[in-house]
Amino acid sequence: MRKTVVAGLIVLMASASAFASRKDEITLVMVPREDNVVRVGLDLANRYPTLLVSYKVNGGVASLHGWTGKEWVNIAVDAFKAGDFFRTGPDSALIIDEDNALADSLLPAEDWCPAVYKITTTETRPLLHLTGQYYDFGYKDWKWFCENYKMSMEAINPEGLNVAWYHKRFSDNLKNKPVAADDLKFWMAVRHPLPAVTEAVVENERAAETNSVESAVQPEMETPEDAMLMNPLTNEVPEAVVVGSDKVEDLKKDAGEARDDR
Repeated sequence: MRKTVVAGLIVLMASASAFASRKDEITLVMVPREDNVVRVGLDLANRYPTLLVSYKVNGGVASLHGWTGKEWVNIAVDAFKAGDFFRTGPDSALIIDEDNALADSLLPAEDWCPAVYKITTTETRPLLHLTGQYYDFGYKDWKWFCENYKMSMEAINPEGLNVAWYHKRFSDNLKNKPVAADDLKFWMAVRHPLPAVTEAVVENERAAETNSVESAVQPEMETPEDAMLMNPLTNEVPEAVVVGSDKVEDLKKDAGEARDDR
């Protein structure tokens, strides 16, 4: 269970860090046609670039409506599946789907929406907590949602994400920061593409593993003579070689003969 929670947190934080600021990207937010969830969707749309779509499934038949910024308009299901309902496509999608009511065929297609995530609860407190984590809310955003939804910062942001110490009471800074791990059971990565940098990391890890295997095989020990022949800083023959005392007289004799020749 602990491993599952940790894995969920890693994926959630990875999806947030993949787009450091969602003010610079477009997110498709799909919400069921329930007042409290639609309210959250509208508040997100007012603060971030958002394609907001509400859905209702009745007898297996889905009805979709998109928010223009002023009114709700109908979206044909075929147009949605083909990605023909927007001017600029989304970078990611966040779908609120408590009862798995939305069929897989209505999940955004990969060719126009590479990343898809789900929150499987419509309860307001965990919904705000998880969307705030996903969007990487700044302090002003957290404070705004606290005030407008009449909830404490500890309730919707128990980790204290992006809340500096000077925004907290002194006693709060002394407390152990709680992590609402239970909320992670409502988080699901439907399609989480690996960023390009991850491929390089994987290659580095493979290279490290190869090096570790090779290092396990002990190379032949070089002799002292071999060690003296190579300068490790320049790859050149060193200017001087230390020799034993038994060769000193021979070196002196050679040097004397060389002077006589000159």
